[in-house]
Amino acid sequence: MQTETLLEASVGTDQTATAACREAKAFENVGEYAKARDALAPFWNQVGERPRIEGSSPQDQAELLLRAGSLSGWLGSSGQVAGAQQFAKDLISESIRRFEEQDAREKVAEARTDLAICYWREGAMDEARIWFQSALEASKDPANQLRALVNSTSVEVSTNHLDQARALLDRAASLLDDVADDAALGRFYMQRGIVNRRLGGVENLDRALLDHTAASVHFERAKHRRYFARAQNNIAVALLELGRYDEALQTLDEARRTFVEMGDVGSVAQLNDTRARVFLAQQRYGDAEKVAFSSASVLDRGGEHSLLGDTLHTLGIAQARQGHHTAALTTLKRAAELADTAGDPESAGRALLTTLEELNSFLSAEQITNLYFEADRRLGEDLSYETMKRLRECARLLTAHSVSVVAASAGTILFEEEVKLCESNLIKRALDQANGSVTRAARILGLTHQGLCYIINHRHKNLLASRAPIRVRRKSVIRK
Repeated sequence: MQTETLLEASVGTDQTATAACREAKAFENVGEYAKARDALAPFWNQVGERPRIEGSSPQDQAELLLRAGSLSGWLGSSGQVAGAQQFAKDLISESIRRFEEQDAREKVAEARTDLAICYWREGAMDEARIWFQSALEASKDPANQLRALVNSTSVEVSTNHLDQARALLDRAASLLDDVADDAALGRFYMQRGIVNRRLGGVENLDRALLDHTAASVHFERAKHRRYFARAQNNIAVALLELGRYDEALQTLDEARRTFVEMGDVGSVAQLNDTRARVFLAQQRYGDAEKVAFSSASVLDRGGEHSLLGDTLHTLGIAQARQGHHTAALTTLKRAAELADTAGDPESAGRALLTTLEELNSFLSAEQITNLYFEADRRLGEDLSYETMKRLRECARLLTAHSVSVVAASAGTILFEEEVKLCESNLIKRALDQANGSVTRAARILGLTHQGLCYIINHRHKNLLASRAPIRVRRKSVIRK
């Protein structure tokens, strides 16, 4: 692809705003953010600075605001510049208002997608969803629609709404034949690979590796070095989950060299989180804590809360496994608080489950009880099998602590009654999820059909109404 060479040859100080914006956008599309900034140099120079729009046409003024805003977001993320996302949002929002005045619907859609990405970086998931949806509503162009759909999956992946992410990618897949941009196609396959890996299972991991390999091919064609390295990071995550730790670390080293060369400290921080997770799997807890702490420090400085929560989760586990219990409790508590603030109670609930799993020997019976109920409240009703399994294991922790009473709002309740209530809540949720089918509910809970029937009939008769009517099976007419 000759885009980079042609662009470098055409950049000049006497160019018009239209030409400068066109060149900057092309560089931005292949991840060359410093070169994009240089292309805008006659009108804009750095994050925190407004573009010089005086004397330009209304269309060029709106475009300059959008390009400077979008680049502020990307450069701020790459360099983890404090306040960059808020500044980017201000410029992009101003560009949206100007494009709306000009009735430029596709530019409005493009800018709304850029604004949504900034909100996602900050961890403001609900706002990001709203802007992605409004971008889709404004656009009829396949390239714009593909970009909005693919980027919107980042929100659903961050909040573990994988079914919604998969549905968005299915919609995006229908647009692939209408888009010839290798960078855009690479982003689609990269996101689909992330979703397949998060879904879990050997087959999905194999699909993830194929998707990330396809993404790498498209990024290589587009000369998108930054995203090619990100695809390597994603391949390393899949290798980690397949237990191929040495290959994962080797792949991460290759990606790290690219990020360091480009000065992309934000991507290095994301990659370090992956390295820390590999070290955890290898039981190298000291190395894991050191690398995860470095990653969290960088992401915290840049305000990238969408990524910081996951890194704090990794750091908390490493601290707990080294016996740094107080530090681990503080770290995991902050991970839960960040998720709550971002409007993602389910991720907060999973952070609390991790606290119970990793620190149960350090926590008091009252802390365990409180953490369990806080996790249960945040996780809601629509649980994955894996989360349901974790919640059930944490419920068992309640029974493992020999205490006779726990505090309750109306006085004191016998501990056995509290455990019985936990058990009842889990069974009720499973029955609701299985539409009353005891067989499917038992499978969700990891019990046999007969075992769950016994528990309901003898300990939770109040749940009999929640199960589907018992069907009398006909006896076979065939004599044996």
